Amino acid sequence: MTPAINADRLWQSIMDIAAIGPTPEGGSCRLALTAEDAEARALFLRWCGALGLAHEQDAIGNMFLRRTGTSPADGAVAFGSHLDTVPTGGRFDGVFGVLAGLEVMRALADAGIATRAPLELVNWTNEEGSRFRPAMMGSRVFAGDISLEAALAVTDDDGISVATALRDSGQAGPLTPSPRGWACWLEAHIEQGPVMEANGIDIGIVTGTMHVRYFQLVVTGEPSHVGPTAMGRRRDSLAATAEAILAIERIGQAGEPGGRASASWIRNLPNARGNVSHATHLHCDVRHEDAPRAVAMEAALRAELAAIAERRGVRIDVDPYTTVGASAFDAGLGALLRQKAAERQLTTRNMTAAAMHDSVLVAAHCPSAMLFIPSVGGITHNPAEYSTKEQVARGAQVLLDSVLALAR
Repeated sequence: MTPAINADRLWQSIMDIAAIGPTPEGGSCRLALTAEDAEARALFLRWCGALGLAHEQDAIGNMFLRRTGTSPADGAVAFGSHLDTVPTGGRFDGVFGVLAGLEVMRALADAGIATRAPLELVNWTNEEGSRFRPAMMGSRVFAGDISLEAALAVTDDDGISVATALRDSGQAGPLTPSPRGWACWLEAHIEQGPVMEANGIDIGIVTGTMHVRYFQLVVTGEPSHVGPTAMGRRRDSLAATAEAILAIERIGQAGEPGGRASASWIRNLPNARGNVSHATHLHCDVRHEDAPRAVAMEAALRAELAAIAERRGVRIDVDPYTTVGASAFDAGLGALLRQKAAERQLTTRNMTAAAMHDSVLVAAHCPSAMLFIPSVGGITHNPAEYSTKEQVARGAQVLLDSVLALAR
């Protein structure tokens, strides 16, 4: 058998990162390229430095930590995830994948094992997209899905650009973002759902992801006073947006079990107590396991928006700012993950990821796969998000076993 993961060390590393950007409810808030994100990156880098890993960083802030192999010219076996969180984040989403990868490196160092192929551990920038849109920005630039220049020009809600945030947080590296010739890519992640726990599954083998279509809506009405303006004369952008939000919810409900639809971000102008709102911005998405169904959900959304606009006398502009998936992961790598789990007497289940991950972008450039561990209660993007120490260790062990099989 391969070396064993140190479950206590891995757990403590997760708790140490969780202490950076703590929230009153016990979760974590480390928005991308903030001081908290930079502090977590610095701690991670110190841990990697203690192992002698070579560090490189690209201009969008992606971090690459390499352990050399006996055949250094071979394509690296790469793995990792992200350290940034949503504002109401928990302790495991993304962080588990990065620190499970770190524990792989630590366990190999403890055992004195050299691999033939190099190993590369990655922390991606702005995976969550909570501060800067689109999500998975670091891996998108890396994969050529968006240009570096376009990403650097993106601003957050306070008007701070990605370029400025990279500079101020000290995270702008010298490398030009581009694929690194990896032999393959693996990502370990929490499930972010209740399926594995409900079915007693130890390891989820992610076969692919949903097709997701993201939109920004701009609802434009007419400014007026809340007192003198009769109800029938109002062109209220916020009221129209409220209808749109409910329509999005209905479309998501109709799309289940394979589909979802969500309205997740709103900005309202002038947002003043005495004014009828005249400009409201809303971010939303539709997604489905079956891409044509997702396209049909978009069509339903556009039809609903057109009806709302006509009925309420407002204009609704729809910016379909990005589309991701559906993606199928490498079947051979999935079979390897399944085999390594079985060798540890762990139960498995094939799964489709309902959330998007950096692996979707990497999969266009090298064979890629993901594994899930259970989320207690299916809770995610929430301070109560939790996976047990045993579940975390099992996932990291399957990752280690698979990395060794690929790199040895």
